[in-house]
Amino acid sequence: MKQPLLSVAILIAALASWGCPPIYIPPTATMPPPPQTSKLMIFGGSNHSVYLGCLNCSEYATDSVKNQYGPHGSAYASESIFNHYGTYGSAYSSEGACSQYASDPPVIVDAAGKYYGRLTLNRYHAQLGMGAQLMGWLAAVCNG
Repeated sequence: MKQPLLSVAILIAALASWGCPPIYIPPTATMPPPPQTSKLMIFGGSNHSVYLGCLNCSEYATDSVKNQYGPHGSAYASESIFNHYGTYGSAYSSEGACSQYASDPPVIVDAAGKYYGRLTLNRYHAQLGMGAQLMGWLAAVCNG
């Protein structure tokens, strides 16, 4: 069953890179496994120059969004999607992952610079890509 999930992720990423409209996949309660071929990172801010952490790194990695004591997993860090009062975790920021109306939410890229889409609750964003698979997990982050 894991192989089809990986195939769907690759298909969504390919369609997004070809400029096709995003595919909506209903949110799930858990974060689906991202491709294990590379470190997946999120970047936000102007020109997406602010590193917001690693999506598929261990919870013990310093830069992991799963590390609640690290700079990218803490609810108090300015560069964290878990900080609901900060730019990247706000439900009201145009750059916030938790905003249903974000126009420039964080991007998801791998170490080679390959683009996978946006990390956002804005299900209508034209570049949603792989972010559609992360909506259930992100909704739990944003409402937690």
